[in-house]
Amino acid sequence: MRTRRAVVVIGALALAACGGDDGGEPPALDAQYAVASTIFGDEGTTTYVVFLDTLDAGDVDLASAREFAGWATIGGVDRMLFVGDGESPTLTRYSADDQGTFAESGRISFLDYGARGALYRNVFAGTSRAFMAIDDVQRVAWDPATLEAIGVVELEGVDEARDGLAVRASFDRAAITRGDRVLHPHYFSDDDYYRFAPASQIAVVDGASGEARAVLEAPCPGLDVASVDEDGNAYFSNWVFSAAAPHFEESAPRPCVVRVPADRDEIDSTWTRDLSTLVGDRPTAAFRYLADGVGLVAVLHTEELPDDVAPGQAAVATAWRLWRVDTTSWSAAPIDEIGLFSGGYYAFRVDGDRTIVLLPTDDYGSTSAYEIGPEGAPTLRFTIPGWAYQLVQLGD
Repeated sequence: MRTRRAVVVIGALALAACGGDDGGEPPALDAQYAVASTIFGDEGTTTYVVFLDTLDAGDVDLASAREFAGWATIGGVDRMLFVGDGESPTLTRYSADDQGTFAESGRISFLDYGARGALYRNVFAGTSRAFMAIDDVQRVAWDPATLEAIGVVELEGVDEARDGLAVRASFDRAAITRGDRVLHPHYFSDDDYYRFAPASQIAVVDGASGEARAVLEAPCPGLDVASVDEDGNAYFSNWVFSAAAPHFEESAPRPCVVRVPADRDEIDSTWTRDLSTLVGDRPTAAFRYLADGVGLVAVLHTEELPDDVAPGQAAVATAWRLWRVDTTSWSAAPIDEIGLFSGGYYAFRVDGDRTIVLLPTDDYGSTSAYEIGPEGAPTLRFTIPGWAYQLVQLGD
């Protein structure tokens, strides 16, 4: 029954977006979430957008999903869903009325600005302002409500390079909107994403103008993942690529986590942590706060790496496990119910205090969505064909 209900929702939203053949009004429904999943085939890449009324969707069927050529992306703000075209720099907006009916409500193109239009390179600062990346320091300010491009903004104060390593802006995993500003990390790496500078920068961006109010120096490499606790404190950590080098080279900077307190835009120097000391001196990545002082972190179990693994491939080897970290007692334990996986994981906060983790199979043929809390066994909510790494809650 779970699969059938998911398909009914998908079909109704597809009709709302495309219009019915009978000329009547599309049916109303209460879609709560959208998931994008990408399937790689011999004839190319296809992305499917699935709308769900519940996360308890079981085995999701793509037969009635909206289909997009290429690597399409999704994002949302204030009951508006945006789909980035997989083959052109265009966003299509779908809006819902008070009855929950979704329909296409406009488009915006970034072709004139040289931006790719991929929503994992976009930051929503609010209902009337968002920033689409042109490169790692320039972005187009645009209005999600009016679908108007406002102009190009360049972040001043962010270094373009350090020690021969280019600046890289994080986006879908790490930009946090906090009040009238956005905390946006930048880091420095080589083109192989293997060598990293020992420090990163966090730009405090004005949510209206897109200009940097301040740039914070963070003493950790590769900051590319962020989360927020119940009190509004923000946490920033690395993605998987900066985790491998310290295992092979003692001189490589070790990953760590920083905190920006809720009441001030500064790095809390008394809190910064190297989580590898809690997990058997193994490399760590992607710390995300869950609840009640407990966070989630991916741990690279180096004992599981093949003997002949190349240093540059270790970060994506099937040798990672999820651990919980108690930030009060500073202890950690593995989540035994979830086995080894490859590369990083994507997590999303929904319904205020729930964390949904998307984990693909090794061949990216399917993805499992787990709900993980500060204690207890993870709960499998749904599985979906392909690689799903985007989940949008459609409204509060």
